[in-house]
Amino acid sequence: MIKIAKLILAIFMLFSWNIGLANPLDKQINNLISQKFNYKVDDVVITYPTAKPKLDCNTPVLSLLNKKKQWGNMTISAQCDNKKKFIQIHVAVIGNYIVAKQTIHAGTVINKDDIRIQSGRLDKISSAVVVNEVDALNHIALRNINQDEPIRTTMLQNNWLVKAGQIIKVIIRGGGYEVATSGKTLGNAALNEKIRVKLNSNKIVEGTLTHQGVIIFNK
Repeated sequence: MIKIAKLILAIFMLFSWNIGLANPLDKQINNLISQKFNYKVDDVVITYPTAKPKLDCNTPVLSLLNKKKQWGNMTISAQCDNKKKFIQIHVAVIGNYIVAKQTIHAGTVINKDDIRIQSGRLDKISSAVVVNEVDALNHIALRNINQDEPIRTTMLQNNWLVKAGQIIKVIIRGGGYEVATSGKTLGNAALNEKIRVKLNSNKIVEGTLTHQGVIIFNK
């Protein structure tokens, strides 16, 4: 079944690719969309549901109307001098996303045994789907997640190790010395995240949260 699914995806990509990609405008649009992916994807296909408008220049200034959207139907603003026109596109993406390997119950702190990586059409599922393991691991499930269900950011909560207002140990390390003190946290933080702390001296410092406390390295 996996081989058949991959074959279908390959056929889709072959026939969806716009032959006119050699066109300078198509190249511009392709570059604009490619910049949105700061993670690995297997393929990106851009098609035009409606005819592209005629523009007054060869290299317009392009911008996405919804910069947070990564795939699916999108609108691009194309500006030549003072004239602005809009281009409708559809972005199909094949890449990895995270699904539940087994049923995950509400309140569970998610670990590697709970999840697996699946490949497929990202534009066919929720835009909030988790694409990196790190964004699911050590997070708390807000509700029951069924086996093989794509995991979305809205299903998860940060597993805060400390919360704002807590008194915490602060360890300051430098060349050949280590000083321990304490302070009050100025925000929430999970393990290995940066956090700001107000020391007893009222000085505000930033360090990395560990199981030992907040570690600050003085250079």
